[in-house]
Amino acid sequence: MSVLRRAPRPPVTQVRGYRVLVPGTLVVLALATALILVVAIGVLVGVVPTRGGRGDAALSAHGLSLASSLVIGVFAVSVVRRYLQRGGTHLLLWGTGLVMFGIVGVTELISTFGWYPTVFRLWYLCGALYTAAWLGQGTMYLLSRRRRLAVGTMLVLLGASLAAAYLVFAEPLNASAFDPRTPLGVQFRAVLPEGSTVRKLTPVFNIYGTVTLVGGALYSAWLLWRKEIAPGRVVGNLLIAAGGLSLALVSTLARFGAGALLSLAELIAAALMFAGFLLATARPVSAALARRVAP
Repeated sequence: MSVLRRAPRPPVTQVRGYRVLVPGTLVVLALATALILVVAIGVLVGVVPTRGGRGDAALSAHGLSLASSLVIGVFAVSVVRRYLQRGGTHLLLWGTGLVMFGIVGVTELISTFGWYPTVFRLWYLCGALYTAAWLGQGTMYLLSRRRRLAVGTMLVLLGASLAAAYLVFAEPLNASAFDPRTPLGVQFRAVLPEGSTVRKLTPVFNIYGTVTLVGGALYSAWLLWRKEIAPGRVVGNLLIAAGGLSLALVSTLARFGAGALLSLAELIAAALMFAGFLLATARPVSAALARRVAP
């Protein structure tokens, strides 16, 4: 997601710490990303354990899935409410992507109680394929200056999404490999056949979604920072980018067997993007107010 560039230009604020705020935020986000990388690499090499025990793993999956579902639910309601108030195709697409993101958390929670083929298929379809791509498509509609480009990519995404849904629901699953005490992000490789076509489509959807979502947020943050406009919106866009990157990173690692971090990454990504959305869409502080509160 990214800040609403089509809205009227907010008043310029002469806040003393502006030039320090944005670089400082970038440093914090870089450190957080480095921490995620260190933990993820530790999982891959076996230094960081992926599960403490059967019961603990189930309890952890319950808690993380429930927490992420609640955060995403509130986030989705906020976006849909804004769409109903102001309109905008980008908001509608973001809301659609967030609903899909919410389905991921709900299906993860349901799967801790037993094997349900439809639930697993929805988890993979919405999580591995849809969420990032549809959120990124919302950013494409917002930032694209050419209407034909936005409409064209939307039609391609819609067609690809329908094809992916057919493939996911037609793919035979290995139900005997499922264990309700193991997170879906860990065991999906055993449940879903290795050579399935739908698994080959996953990188295409995720790369498109990550590039448009994260790239659009960073581009908007750079434009606002260069013009010294609305520092809150700059930080908001950076938080959105950080959320998208954290989810993309751990989703990629899940393909290599580090899926135990996926539920935690979903919660972190949802919280970061929600906070970023609130900052990016907040009314900017006026110049007069900034001078009044300045020391």
